[in-house]
Amino acid sequence: MFLAWFTMKFYMDNSNDSETEAYVNDLAVSASAWTVAADATGHYTALGPYFLLPFTAALEPVTGAYKIRGFVFARLVLGTALYGFAYVWYRRLGLSWLTALVGLMVLSTSLAFAELSRGWELDKYIEPVLFLVAGLAAWNRACVLLLGAAALAAANRETGIFVPLVALAGLAEQPGGLRSAIKSRQVWACVMICVLEVSVFRRVVPPETVLAWTTDVNLERLVYVTGGLCLAPLLAVLWVRSAPPSVRRLFLLVAPLWVALVLTTDRLEQGAALLAPLALLFIPVTLAGVEHLVQESWARSGAPPA
Repeated sequence: MFLAWFTMKFYMDNSNDSETEAYVNDLAVSASAWTVAADATGHYTALGPYFLLPFTAALEPVTGAYKIRGFVFARLVLGTALYGFAYVWYRRLGLSWLTALVGLMVLSTSLAFAELSRGWELDKYIEPVLFLVAGLAAWNRACVLLLGAAALAAANRETGIFVPLVALAGLAEQPGGLRSAIKSRQVWACVMICVLEVSVFRRVVPPETVLAWTTDVNLERLVYVTGGLCLAPLLAVLWVRSAPPSVRRLFLLVAPLWVALVLTTDRLEQGAALLAPLALLFIPVTLAGVEHLVQESWARSGAPPA
């Protein structure tokens, strides 16, 4: 809860008030008119307005500034969910409780960096929450929850198209491995749901042409974004071999395609479009690498773990 408050307060202290008010007003108008919202790069964000609506509706009878205060409460709820699910996910992958807490600190620092440009928008927060839920559902064989997360992720942003890959990696843990998972009805149900939703929403809100390659694919920009995300993307690439096989499989299935999609259709900016793979993949793979190095050091020194 503290980390959720911290990231929300950090943004509110450093934000442009008129920009925030304009964004919240756009969401409110979209929800009242039952239309599909879009972000600054022209990508649909259908879920954001309707997630905000219950908060603004509840506050409208008691305060005049119900829109902006509803936005603050929505951010607090999403932040709490994000850190809570991230901790459960890291523990589910086998990380120690202390390492998982370090992961939350890294995640909060990266979120604060991303919030400086577009990372504060609701859809950018909803995205990692839904992917963490999808990961937990796939690893725990919760089929109904997995399909629900897939449907919501595809409605939130077009990156929801990657949820079937999360399902594939999780179900590959069953006897039969990847071959059996590819034939799984859960995976194909996720594929049909996500492809259908993304196709429909892209017709309603045709994406703009964003030439990210011309501005984002240069050494200075990549170093800036990677550093702002606590070097987690770079360290994850270097230490992916140290991760458990299931996490390594998930990383190889999702991370390259996600980064390629961002670079060809979106903008890197402060890493706002990378928050979901950051929470789901980059941070746990990096932490697994750290734990592996520590264990090797203890083994060489002959000292038992503390």
